[in-house]
Amino acid sequence: MKTEPLEYNSSKMLKKILNAIEQRRISEKECLIKSQVNTSFLSDWKNGKIKSPPFDKIYRIARFLNLSLDLLADNSPPPSQLPEPEKFLLNGFRKLDQLEQQIILGKISEMLYQKKNFEEQSPVTEQVAGDLFSGPGCADAVTAAKKD
Repeated sequence: MKTEPLEYNSSKMLKKILNAIEQRRISEKECLIKSQVNTSFLSDWKNGKIKSPPFDKIYRIARFLNLSLDLLADNSPPPSQLPEPEKFLLNGFRKLDQLEQQIILGKISEMLYQKKNFEEQSPVTEQVAGDLFSGPGCADAVTAAKKD
């Protein structure tokens, strides 16, 4: 059984990659270095020196940029199953640099940790409140509150 070669539009694929690089606010060179692709690859592709880019290079770049190979090869985006608020967050997150992304991930982890601890806590009793406010000058306020 003979199969026909898969047709794809190389220039559209390049535009999608360049757009993703721009959205992430990184340089083409940084993308290529982190993807372990030679730094002249995108320039050569843009200037027509490369007509059909090798799959391994496309794969490495797509993986670094977190791009779907289907999205790159196809002329239409895949149907998204994310609700609009999640799409908004994801698109915003992708526009941040790596440090800003780490800050956001840290904040989310902190919020989830606090939520988990809050849900697992037993109701605050007078003893727990007394323990919480047992610093200097606080004991009198707790004792006075207990007398009321």
